[in-house]
Amino acid sequence: MHKSTRLLGAGLALILGSLALTLQSFGQGGQRESGQQNKSTNKTDNPPSATQPAPAAPQDFSKNTWDLPADADKTKNPVEATEESIAQGKELFMTRKGNCIFCHGETGTGNKENLARLRRVPADLSDHKRMPKLSDGEIFWKITKGIPGIMPSREKLTEEERWHLVNFVRSLAKEKPKA
Repeated sequence: MHKSTRLLGAGLALILGSLALTLQSFGQGGQRESGQQNKSTNKTDNPPSATQPAPAAPQDFSKNTWDLPADADKTKNPVEATEESIAQGKELFMTRKGNCIFCHGETGTGNKENLARLRRVPADLSDHKRMPKLSDGEIFWKITKGIPGIMPSREKLTEEERWHLVNFVRSLAKEKPKA
């Protein structure tokens, strides 16, 4: 090969390489790599999604729509609401097994300390207007179905334990005597 052919080939390779880099830069909108600081706006371009802040306020969980069986409202509670049953339900509610207290708090009104960490505002189980409208069967099925990743109790509780929880939840919404 002649010396001039080699020089021409090297020059052509250099030009094509430069062109490829230029086109690549334009293909990315001329943006720098994700996370680099943009000096004109003093902000980072395309921060990683894991660093996105959580929503300012959790979603209102009390307005959640549930996929319940059609006859859920007709399902009868086979466990009588005795003091013993309510006490068993309370123990499940308050302990790690039921884990209800983490979101709903001791009184069922919502755990204010954990509210900022929750993705949704938990239903107020002490609501004297809303809770009586739900049948025992509907409450049972909501506990049974749970919400994947949010309300995992369905995986830990027996059917009888869920009925004890229904009885305890019912006791939270009862009108308390005024002092």
